[in-house]
This record gives sequence, C-alpha cells and structure tokens, in this order.
Amino acid sequence: MKISPLSDVMGAEVTGVDLNNLTASDRAALNQALLEHLVLCVRGQRFDDMGAFLDGARNFGVPKVQHLESYRSDKHPEGGVITSEDRDVKDGKRIIRGTLFHTDETFIAEPPKATVVYAVAIPGKGGNTRYVNMCRAYETLDEATKRKIDGLVAVHYYGKQRPGRKVPSLTDEQLRNTPPVQHPVVRTNEETGRKALFVHEAMTDYIVGMDPAESEALLKRLYEHSTQNPALQYSHAWRTGDFVIWDDRATLHAATADYAENEKRLMYRTMIKGSATH
Repeated sequence: MKISPLSDVMGAEVTGVDLNNLTASDRAALNQALLEHLVLCVRGQRFDDMGAFLDGARNFGVPKVQHLESYRSDKHPEGGVITSEDRDVKDGKRIIRGTLFHTDETFIAEPPKATVVYAVAIPGKGGNTRYVNMCRAYETLDEATKRKIDGLVAVHYYGKQRPGRKVPSLTDEQLRNTPPVQHPVVRTNEETGRKALFVHEAMTDYIVGMDPAESEALLKRLYEHSTQNPALQYSHAWRTGDFVIWDDRATLHAATADYAENEKRLMYRTMIKGSATH
C-alpha cells in the first residue's frame, strides 16, 4: 500500500490496496491517513453492488441510514446514489445535488463523521468535487475573530430560507421530522483535538444570542473566508473506481455542475456515523 499527498492543502491518494480484503494494519493506516489528510482517495476499487460498497465503507466506521429517503438504495437504507438523472422530489426537475459548499447532515444532532463516495460511472469531462480545509480556514483567521467565535453556537436547519440556496426538497413530513439543531461555530475533532470552522451556507441558519444582522454579517464573513480562498481548497478529478472518503468534521465539499446533460454519472454514497459536536 502506498499513500501519497494529492495537494499541499489536503487529500491523499492510496494505491496498492483492495478494500474488500484489508489487513488490520492496513485498516489502521488508512484511518490514520484520513485524520491527517482529511480526504482520502483509494484508487482502482471494485464493488459488485451497493452491499459490497457498504462493506468497504465499514473499514472506516458504521454506515448510517441516509436522511434523504428519495435517494436511498432500495435494499440498503445506509446507501444512496448520486446520478445524472436525479430529480427534485417536489417539482420533478433534474438537479445536480450539492453544488453549494457544505458538510453533510449538520441538520441532525449527531452529524456524520465522514462521507464516502464510490465512482461507478463518471462523465468524460468535468464533474470534479471541490473541498475546503476547514481546519486551515480556522487557523488562518485573525486572532480577534478566533476569540470572538470560540464558544459561539449556531443553529443548523434544513428548512432555512436564503436567496440562492439550492438544496433538494424534503417532503413536508420529512421537514417536520427535521427540527433545528445547535452546533458550535468552532468544532474540535474528538480524535485529533484540532479545531475547525463548522459553519456553511447550506444549513447554518444563525448564531445563538446574537443580533440577527450581526449574526448574518459574521456568518457571511466566515463563509467568504473559507470558500473563496483557493489556498484552502483541493479539487478532485474523479476516475472510475475511485473510493473517496472525507472527514465531515473538518471539511466542506461541493459538486461541480459543469458536465453535459447527456453525460452519465453514477456514484454510490454513504455516511459514517458520527457523534455529538464539541
């Protein structure tokens, strides 16, 4: 097994390993590499079906049931699919999900530890996934801002309203079952002790106890700081057979909607169960 950095910002490529047949030492090395590099791409994997993919993901933890029922696998509720034929559950229009920088399912009390995506079929051109290193985003803030935000808590809510926000619709029943939750603005990774910004435009609604205008201005500044600085980002160009896992506690990600409508895309996806935020 060989682990090589993909960029000087984040990300590592893994070759010479089969996730269907790992040794205990290989498994430990991969989990440590994920903590160090935040994004891990294991090249050249082959899974015959969703069940086999989920078994591969179990090398990193316990897959959780997908919240968005519309995109779940019929046989495996822990698995979901991302396709070029995805449709919104309310208006039926074709959508490319996840084009706004976000981290997955922060609208639940115990957000996932990590997200895993496996490339079954990819467009001939385009469709990169972009990542933001939110540890570096925090570390590169000025000291006054760090002091201001340490200890603050924000509300995350799937149903929040904001111009330009593009997320798949939930059914009315799903939305009723997804109440607002609170998370720290600065999250400490329980495995490494490293701090990261834990806010994103897709789901973070407002900062608790702060004047609404001040909250909005501060969040906007944090969003711009993290998502508009190329020095904090890595863009992953997919290959068929890529098994990519990223640490949701310390990264944002966004799909790139730049491939032609007639291009086919199929990805398997799951999330690894996480814990309460700190």
